[in-house]
Amino acid sequence: KRAMADGVTNAMLVTDEGALVAAVRSEEVDHTVSAVLASIYNEYKVAERFVDPGSQSSLSSILFDCETARVACASFVRCGEDSQILLCVCGDKGTHYGVLWSKLELLKTSLSCLGPVFMPSGVGAG
Repeated sequence: KRAMADGVTNAMLVTDEGALVAAVRSEEVDHTVSAVLASIYNEYKVAERFVDPGSQSSLSSILFDCETARVACASFVRCGEDSQILLCVCGDKGTHYGVLWSKLELLKTSLSCLGPVFMPSGVGAG
């Protein structure tokens, strides 16, 4: 509830393939939004390889403006070698980036207990 204030209009867990896992204040358009957000994040991951060839990817979050919104996305949990769940927070155009960033961090901490749910079976099993 604390995350959905100060201009934040939506928070989503999204697979890196664009599938919506969970959303707060979800509307019908969220499935399209989640696919677009994952696509943008993945485009930056690919572009990073050309900026510093041969290095391990270090992109963990991005902030960007859209026509009608501001968005912060971060890697929430890795689900395997090449798969991850993204946490995205959206706000209106007047939402400050610092607010989006702090809400993203609040949600990452609050939802960290969900991390093991997305792990491949057998990982972390004792």
